[in-house]
Amino acid sequence: MNFEPVFFSRFELLISSIGVVLGFFFGIILLAKTSKNSKANLFLAVYLLTLSLRTGKALFHNYYAISDSILTLFLGLFLLIGPCLWFYVNLLYNNNNNASLKRIDCYRHYALFFLVMILTVFVPNNGITNLGNFHLFLFIHGLIYCCYSFYWLVKHPNFHDVSQKNVKIKNWLIAFIVATTLIFIHAILVFFDVVSFYPSSAFLFSFIIISLAILGCQNLWIFEDEKKKYTNSTLDNTKASEYYKQLNQFMENDKLFLDPELTLVKLAERMNISSKQLSQIINQIENTNYSQYIAKYRVEEAKKKLKTPDFYNYKIAAIAFESGFNSISSFNDTFKKLTNTTAIDYRESFIKKSELDL
Repeated sequence: MNFEPVFFSRFELLISSIGVVLGFFFGIILLAKTSKNSKANLFLAVYLLTLSLRTGKALFHNYYAISDSILTLFLGLFLLIGPCLWFYVNLLYNNNNNASLKRIDCYRHYALFFLVMILTVFVPNNGITNLGNFHLFLFIHGLIYCCYSFYWLVKHPNFHDVSQKNVKIKNWLIAFIVATTLIFIHAILVFFDVVSFYPSSAFLFSFIIISLAILGCQNLWIFEDEKKKYTNSTLDNTKASEYYKQLNQFMENDKLFLDPELTLVKLAERMNISSKQLSQIINQIENTNYSQYIAKYRVEEAKKKLKTPDFYNYKIAAIAFESGFNSISSFNDTFKKLTNTTAIDYRESFIKKSELDL
């Protein structure tokens, strides 16, 4: 008895099922926690559930026969993926409720999907040439949404904002768009018989879902509803952006972080806002707290001094105090946390490099 085909079939089913299970799991979790203030999560949930249904159908059809109408119905689910991607990218990057979402927009983007669902019984999945062109249209339709979503993201006014929060959201969305693009490119390659549908399709889906799950778990705050935390705040996004620019000016030009006695209250008074508002600005835009925000500038200042020859003879403690830290222990802990190395080793690497250059 040859066990290789049986083993491979079961291995294929196991790997493919991981993606389907994870997709359904995260989709249901997002639906359960979606509120009126987190519209982006709703579209992400529909996206995950749609792809999971598609892949689950493919696995089922690999073992059991399915009617032509049902096959076309599941194929039509491709028309949901592109619009869900676009709305998710748009809403998340515009901070959910800050982007206007009109019903007419939803009707316009999803009209084609509902039309195909209605006409399912008249468009059987039986391999007719014209129908094959329809399949290709479905894949190109999704690919167009991927390209447009990426174009819109790159052209967004905040795309080059280097705040920690913006960079993380931007990287997450780029990964999300790339993953979706791979799905549609793979579908097109299958259409032209460049690659086989089984098992590559299900394997790719599992790989994408697992990769996105790992990245998402590292940034769980992306899926949280920020509006709840600052429900009673009178600070709108326009004012927050203006104050944030002023805050960065104080840090980069006036170097207020060099004052070891600088506190949230003192800095807020300098900016003529409340400490609560300043805390909100730092939290929402930088996705960090006041202490971590100031520590980042102080560590960067210390790094500049540590790699400058004029400071090679300075003690580490002296550099720490000149960078705004009020204790050497706090400096050592913070420096190691943000750079994954010690201040001594950091400076030594530049001293050795200077010696080699000579």
